[in-house]
Amino acid sequence: MTVTAVMQPTSNEVKREGFDEVRRSGRASAQQQRVLDVLRQLGPATRQQLADYSGLSLQTICPRCHELLALGLIDVVGTVGKPAKQVLALGRSKKDEPEVAKQ
Repeated sequence: MTVTAVMQPTSNEVKREGFDEVRRSGRASAQQQRVLDVLRQLGPATRQQLADYSGLSLQTICPRCHELLALGLIDVVGTVGKPAKQVLALGRSKKDEPEVAKQ
């Protein structure tokens, strides 16, 4: 960890440590599963809709969606509104999968 002149971690380091802690604790997998469950119930939805229906904050939803997109479990299927918001849906080959793979 790099420290600044006053021996405090930078904001990026604090954010990274928080992100790493969420992943180590298993909360990320549980949150990913929650996103997938909401998409199964609602069908295609924006990140804001996912936040509204899941009870998770938008700040939590966005990284979980990014991870699920990278894993191919969800896809961007379009956009709505101005400014455009991506609409996400379950990945075509993953619609019937019950669990997120443990990372």
